[in-house]
Amino acid sequence: MFHKQSPSSSRNPSPHHRHKFSETLMDDRIEIAQALISKWDVSPNSDSLYCNISNLFAADNRHEAKQYLNSIRELQTAMQYYISHEPTSENLDLAQNLMQIAMKRLEREFYIILRSNRQHLDPESVSRASRSSVSEFGDESEEEEEESRAGEDSISAVELFSMSAMEDLKAISDCMISAGYGKECMKIYKSIRKSIVDEALYHLNVDSRLSFAQIQKMAWEVLEVKIKTWLNAVMVAVKTLFYGERILCDLVFSSSPSMRESCFADITTEGAHVSLCFP
Repeated sequence: MFHKQSPSSSRNPSPHHRHKFSETLMDDRIEIAQALISKWDVSPNSDSLYCNISNLFAADNRHEAKQYLNSIRELQTAMQYYISHEPTSENLDLAQNLMQIAMKRLEREFYIILRSNRQHLDPESVSRASRSSVSEFGDESEEEEEESRAGEDSISAVELFSMSAMEDLKAISDCMISAGYGKECMKIYKSIRKSIVDEALYHLNVDSRLSFAQIQKMAWEVLEVKIKTWLNAVMVAVKTLFYGERILCDLVFSSSPSMRESCFADITTEGAHVSLCFP
């Protein structure tokens, strides 16, 4: 007659063994992340050859860019583990240092994409590109991405560049916000996009310096021309300029409603005031 045996310790690892296994897994994640993050380190004391010769999100580095973002997510998981189980661990210090290095790199990439794609992120291009499917960065395999691009014959080259830039900006923003660096991301975005909006409004020839008294003294023929100019400018500002900026803010900061509202308000409020002070 056989007796039912209790589960062996080999089948049910002790808490100590489970802890050691988890720790080893976290250490592996940190090690993998360290190799890639150090490679693209942009800090002054870095000896990386990549920091000044290539952009991580350039066309020929897109696969590595996806790996880089994944490594940051793995690093976050490891940091959360050590904060919960071993807050005094040297590995936690290492992971936190690597995260700071990675965020500096992403700040640089975010800035470069915004500056180098000014012509591809103008309001009209953004509006057209938004009507196409903008996929999540990293959701597609390389083969699927190539097939998707091949099937977009009806989309112009400018729209393709716009879509790519928008995808990259969203991917970086999502990653930085998740890591607690959303403010740094917003600061860069607001600075560059506000200059674009202000420049566009300037070219619309809206004169906000006229006082009420000056307008009252104008001949009707002169005032009529200014009214027509203002009507045209306000139509462009509302239907194209502010509309395109709204789309871009909503996409880039889709993971944080409060941040996208803050960005849109700070970028457009002054311009809207200038546009509407004439009436």
